[in-house]
Amino acid sequence: MKPHRRGITRITWFKLTVCACLAAMAASLFTPYPAQIIRALKGEPEPATDVPDAYPPHTSLPPEQPDQTQTAAPDTAGRPGTATEDVRLLSPWTPERTIALPPVQYPPFPPVLPTRPSTGALTNIYELARGLNLKTQANFLPGTLASSDKKTKSNYQMTLTLNVKQPQALTKKEDILKLNPKLEAILPDLSTLFSHARVSPYYGQIYARKQTEIRKNLASLTKLLDRHNFYDTETILEITHPETRRKLLWLQSEMDVVSDGSDGDRLSTMPDKILKSSFYQPSTSYRWKKRTDKPNPLLKPWQQRLAAYKASLAKAPTAEKAALRSKIDHAERVIAELKRYSFLISEYDPFIVVPLGVVNQSSPFSPQFGDYAVVIVDGKLYPALVGDAGPRYKTGEGSLRLSREINPKSGPYSRPVSDLVVSYLIFPGTAEPEAGPPDYEKFTAKCRELLNDIGGMGDAFKLHQWEDLLAPKPPPVPAPSPSPSASGKEPETTAKDGKTAADKPSETPSSPSSPTPSATSSPAAP
Repeated sequence: MKPHRRGITRITWFKLTVCACLAAMAASLFTPYPAQIIRALKGEPEPATDVPDAYPPHTSLPPEQPDQTQTAAPDTAGRPGTATEDVRLLSPWTPERTIALPPVQYPPFPPVLPTRPSTGALTNIYELARGLNLKTQANFLPGTLASSDKKTKSNYQMTLTLNVKQPQALTKKEDILKLNPKLEAILPDLSTLFSHARVSPYYGQIYARKQTEIRKNLASLTKLLDRHNFYDTETILEITHPETRRKLLWLQSEMDVVSDGSDGDRLSTMPDKILKSSFYQPSTSYRWKKRTDKPNPLLKPWQQRLAAYKASLAKAPTAEKAALRSKIDHAERVIAELKRYSFLISEYDPFIVVPLGVVNQSSPFSPQFGDYAVVIVDGKLYPALVGDAGPRYKTGEGSLRLSREINPKSGPYSRPVSDLVVSYLIFPGTAEPEAGPPDYEKFTAKCRELLNDIGGMGDAFKLHQWEDLLAPKPPPVPAPSPSPSASGKEPETTAKDGKTAADKPSETPSSPSSPTPSATSSPAAP
């Protein structure tokens, strides 16, 4: 029995040894320490080297590695040895090459949509935009059971589609003469100007903003941009005269009326309809520092408005506090401006309004506040200033003074010109170095000089000369008293009817049929 046991023991140990060798060989394929295992099986000593054979997992190599293959110490026979391992096998895995993926093309962003529309009184859809050609149609199709059709939202839906033709900018001289036939006689160099004209990028930007404005309001069924204000820009041209190099921004549009502005230095009182108005804006973008201690007439009403806002804030519910704080912040900014600056006054100063996205831009054709302009309409030329900025999607606005000179029937709610026949010739970079109230004598001379830089005016035309309605009036000159006669009696003047002045009844200085004009007129309500 014992020999049999020894045989079994030898076989068992042999099997265990073979399995151990196979396991060691298999482990050497996956372990990070193959060199140590091989040397251990062969009974070879570890090489003497400064570089360790292996590093713990997830650790980096030493900072300085001059060579990839390290030289080992001599073996027992005296022969120089070379480490069999490569340092690269001991370092963590690094990618050998990278793959460049093609750039991702994202789809365009969707149009800006409004937030949740505010609730309030319902408005007939026909009132959303006057002049909108609205067609309505209801289609009733056969369905199934009401309990079943109710579950499908598309069974009861409305599709709202607005079809708008996008206009193209005017570029030909022949086309603009159809709108303003006298232009060729007014501007002898008109052909030269249009041969060097190019459509301004501002034209496309304005119509893109018009589209955004319509999309934003269409989704919530609020008031849309009407047809008049959508088609208010015929063209915007950038022109450089080939000889003088004078730059010109030509804007062809209609004219709406703006009635804003105040100046305590020149006009210390304003009517109650303006002082109490919640729509009248006391400032314009063109401004200058106050030159006197006279308070702005709108300062006190705005201070009273600010006090009322603060009193309401203390009692207002939480939902209304944010809106009141916004009003308080706006009123404080307006009051600070009224204390420091003076502004143009729409009823007394001729100026035009330029879209906010056009004025004060980096382009050399972008006008600045205070630049000179000439407005041409119905064969007449009116000097003006770039005095204010309007909405980014609208063109064609003039002050009340300019509008009433073009059409005496115009007012804050009645435009002087509705067709696209008004030519705005704006000269960028011509504002005075120091801002101040308009000097109308200099005003006209400067505009005449700028027109000469683009070819001058026709002989039959001249610039309109503005009168300064706010200039101090000289005192009236008293009439000379008649000298007494030699007899000491005053001479009697004989009238055409043969009666002397003593026979005629006394007359009042002014009759109701011819009232004495006041020093200043009252501005119109906004």
